[in-house]
Amino acid sequence: MNLMILYHIFIDIQEKIHKLKVQDMQEKRTTRGVYGWLLQRITGLFLAFFLIVHINVMHFSQGSLEIDFATVTQRLQSSSFWGIFYLLFVPAVVFHGLNGIWGIYLDYQPGPRAKKSVLAILWLIGIGLTLYGAWGLVPLFYA
Repeated sequence: MNLMILYHIFIDIQEKIHKLKVQDMQEKRTTRGVYGWLLQRITGLFLAFFLIVHINVMHFSQGSLEIDFATVTQRLQSSSFWGIFYLLFVPAVVFHGLNGIWGIYLDYQPGPRAKKSVLAILWLIGIGLTLYGAWGLVPLFYA
């Protein structure tokens, strides 16, 4: 009789472990993390491209020794490419940085309530920084 009780306890424990594993696997199977991971790589590539273009234009092009406000605004106003380029750059930097912070935060395995709070704070910071960056850039195109 004791063996039969032990057998049922063992089976019950195995079933509970299996249910926990299934629940854990279901919780981890979300696409939200995949999009963040993919956008992190895309923005990283864009930032590398931006750095190469920036160094080339600012330091190796003709007249790069005379960098002042007038030269920079003249270049920004010369083509709509630069306006689009810099207005894409600001949200890419903000997203890349804050998504990196989010990834580090998730490594500490916070609870669901803390996740929502921190994610909301990061979104507010991101929106604020993006608007601030655009607010600083837009006048340069029309100066």
